Order: sequence, then structure tokens, then C-alpha cells
Amino acid sequence: MAVGFALVLALLVASVSFILSSRYLKESQQQAALTNIHVLGDALDSDINTVQIFANWICLDSTLGNYLRTIDRVESSDVQAGRKLSLSAWNHLNNEFNIVGVRNFVNRVLVSTSDGTSFLQAISSGDAQYAGNAPVTIMDSAFYGDLIGESSFKWTGPADDPLSRSAASKVIPVIRPIYSSSSKALLGFVYLDIPERIVTNSLKSFVLAEDDALYITFSEGFSFRYAPDGLQKEAVPDDVISYKMPDTGWMISYLPSASALKKRLNTYMMVIILIFAVILFVGIAMSVLLQRIITRPVDVLIKRLSRISRGDFSRDESIEWENELGEIGRGINSLSESVSDLMEKRLQDEKMRHDLEYQILQSQINPHFLYNTLNTIKWMATIQGSEGISDMSTALSRLMKNISKGTENLIPIRDEFSLVDDYFTIMKYRYGGTIELEYKTEDEALLAQKINRFSLQPIVENAIFHGIEPKGSAGKILICTYREGDNVHIDVTDNGVGMSSAAIDDVLNGRTQTSTEFFRQIGVVNVNERIKYTFGEDYGIQIESKEGEYTTMRFVLPYVSI
Repeated sequence: MAVGFALVLALLVASVSFILSSRYLKESQQQAALTNIHVLGDALDSDINTVQIFANWICLDSTLGNYLRTIDRVESSDVQAGRKLSLSAWNHLNNEFNIVGVRNFVNRVLVSTSDGTSFLQAISSGDAQYAGNAPVTIMDSAFYGDLIGESSFKWTGPADDPLSRSAASKVIPVIRPIYSSSSKALLGFVYLDIPERIVTNSLKSFVLAEDDALYITFSEGFSFRYAPDGLQKEAVPDDVISYKMPDTGWMISYLPSASALKKRLNTYMMVIILIFAVILFVGIAMSVLLQRIITRPVDVLIKRLSRISRGDFSRDESIEWENELGEIGRGINSLSESVSDLMEKRLQDEKMRHDLEYQILQSQINPHFLYNTLNTIKWMATIQGSEGISDMSTALSRLMKNISKGTENLIPIRDEFSLVDDYFTIMKYRYGGTIELEYKTEDEALLAQKINRFSLQPIVENAIFHGIEPKGSAGKILICTYREGDNVHIDVTDNGVGMSSAAIDDVLNGRTQTSTEFFRQIGVVNVNERIKYTFGEDYGIQIESKEGEYTTMRFVLPYVSI
């Protein structure tokens, strides 16, 4: 069966290759020919367009127009003045004729009055010399009547040069009428003769085989076939490849060689037969080889995937062969281990989240009875004049009330500051007023930003017990709120004993208990993780400290436009 498939495949490839090769060869031949005549046509088009531009310049030039309009009148009244006018106009024409390079493409340029009595001419070659009345000779030519009345350039192709001594000399004539710029009256005409060799020399660069042909069409009805001895008038056949020059409107047509195409096609046919034999041989060899190195490993991989789908994520090194399928096997093993690790991490994250929630719940006791008792103590202290006891009872009462009634996770920063104030009131009386708390806020609008509830209190507590108290003297805590870029920063700075780098690392990684009293279960690491769970890994707590001087715990929170 495998050999039959290889045979069918070889025949199919050979057939398709032959069809595509034939099409490709023909298209390639046509494309190459089109490219060649495109290059050839552009070069010739550029040369002839230079002549067109020069002819248009003559028709529009004010100096030459003035000459044609006034020369008869000036000469009739003053011969010397007429000669001076003619010399000036001739110098003007000849200078332009030499400067723009037209002399490379034409033998003669002649500017004449409409009756041929006065004219100027510039000549580029000795063969173009002529002693007769040139304007009248041109006006008597066969092509003059066809060209003078056209509104745009018209091309009749090669014609006998009426001004040449050689009867065999052929030129492509250019004749344009010259009108007055003010009255639109016909002042005269300009004549330029492009030698036939300008065209044939360009076409000569195109290499032709025996049975192909090159044609040039100047305008409708004026088509010529190129031959080494000149252009021969002949109609353009069908099935040619043509390119129309954009500036002159001339068209170059090429009839490809059929014998050259057939010869190349035979070569391709031999190559296709060889390819057929190779494909058949390789197909037979591959069918035998694939049975040994593909079918069995693929079956093993399918069975491995089936075990993974049933929950077996263990690594199976037996599918890690030293080939491409082995790479797939290693990928499957890596994928199964990654899935296993991901599931395990997901379980750990869920457990950690539940632990954090449980720790928060532990701190939220039901203070209903305690709240009433504290109110009673407050009023008794007020009656007895113990303002300190009254303030502490009030602060503790509000703190317990917030613990019991507050259920939301995020609260405005100003509300969190109120919780810190209640807690600090208790601590201030405990330490006999030796500790101070100060707030600095860059913009009051920042206090509307959200923060995790009960986040600042553990940090303030940590500053008191582990920063200020070990110092053994009065201390101060400064809470600064400001915006930096797209973040809101809250810096809690104490002037206590400071921390070492190792101690900072222990605090952030939960290797030490930083909160010792009121909220024992909610330490720095707990607050840091709650911020990250709420806002993302880019946020949390940063610690800066210098031993013996200060410690700053910086909250980094996202800024939300309100």
C-alpha cells in the first residue's frame, strides 16, 4: 500500500510539475521579454522625450516668438537691424540646442515663419548641411500636412530626409506649429529630424533569435519591424508582448521565440522524469523507515497523554528519545510537571488565603459586652474627673466598634488614620505622653484613596514596640502621604533604634513576629501580603532603615482617579 501511494504521489508530482513548468517557462519568457523591452523602451522614451521637451520650449519661448512675429517687418525697414535680430535669436536657439543635449538625438532643428521666408536653424552633423530653401522644402514634404495640423505630437515613423544629400538617409520628422501668445495666430513652425539610427541603435541591444521579432509602433497605422539594416514597415502580429512608452506614446512589441521555449521545455521534461524516479525511490524507502521510527513512538505518546488525562502527572523518561519525537516527549513531561506544580501552587495559595481570612476573623471579636462596659467606665471616669481614663475608654470603645462593625476590606485613607488615632491615644497614655504622632499630607484629596482596613495600625504598633521603646527615651512617629507617578505612598517613620538589613529581610519574609499586642495576628508580612493580594505584586510594603537613627515603612498603593 505504501509503495502504491509513493507511485501515485510520484505520478501526481510529475504531472503537476510538467504543467507548472510549462506555464512557468512561458510566463518566465514573457516576463523576461517584458522586462527587457521595458528597460529598452524607457531608455528610448527618455531620449525622445528630450526632443519633445525641446520642441515645446521653442513653441513657448518669447525670444523666438518675438523673432517670428517681427523679423519680416524689421528686415523690410532696416536690413541691418533684421540681421541683428536674427543673430540674437539664432544664438539663443543654438545655446539651448547645445545645453540640453538635443544635438545627440537630432540632426537639425529649424524654426521658420509660416511662409518660409525667414528661418533659423541649428545643425549637429555635417551630413545635415543643405544649401536650398529649407523651410519651403520641408513644407513641400509628404509628412508636413499630416503633422502641422495636430494639436499634440504625431509620429509617422521613418521617412526620407528632405534636406539630406543622401537619398538613403531616413529620419523621424517632428513638426510643431508656433502660435502667438496673445492672439493665437500662427507665427510659424519648428522642425526637428530624429535620425532613424537613434531608434535602431537602441533596438540593436535587444538580442533576437531566428524565429522571434521586435516591432515598434509610432502611432496607429505606423508599425515597423526591426531588422539589422533598418526599420521595415510591417503590421504587428497577435500574441506579442507589448510595452507602451509613457511620454512618447510609442509601443515596443516582442514576439517570443517558439523554438527556444520548446528547447527549454524539453530540458525541464528530463528533469521532471528524474524527479519522478527519485520520488518513487525515496517514497519506497520512507514508507519502510516511517513504519519503524514514527508509528510506534506516536502510539507511545498517545498512551502517555491518555494517562495524563486520567491524572497521572509523573515524569515518564521512556518517551524522551533522541529525536524530534523525543523533544515532544520531553515537552509532554514538562507540561505534566508544570500542571502538577500549578495545581499544587493553587492549593497553597488557596490555603494561604484562607489562613489570612481566618487571622482577620480571629481579630474580629464580638465586643458588644466590652463596648457597653467601656462606656460605663468612661462616664465614671468623667464624673470622677479622670480625663485620661475617659479618653482611653473612648478611644478603645471606638476601636472595638470599628472592629465589630467594619466588614469592608478597603476603606479611605482618612478612615484608616482615624483607627490609628484611636489606637495611638491608648498608647500615648500608656507611655505617659513620651511618644508623638504627626501627619503630613501632600494633597488632602489623597486621603480619599483606598487602603486595606487595619493596615497602618500594626505598622504603628511595630514602630512603638520595636523602634521607640527599645531606645528608652521619647520618640516620634511621622506619617507622610504623597503621590509619586501613578502610585500613592504612605511613609510611617519612627526615630527609634532602626533595623539591620538582615532584620528587614526577616520582617518582610515573616521570620519574626513584629506585632506583639493589640493585633497580635496581623503583622507586617500579613499586611504586605494583603496589599499584594488586593492590588497586585507591584504594590506592598518597602522598608528603609538606619540603625540607631530611623525606620521607614513605606506603603506603595495604586493611585485611582476619583
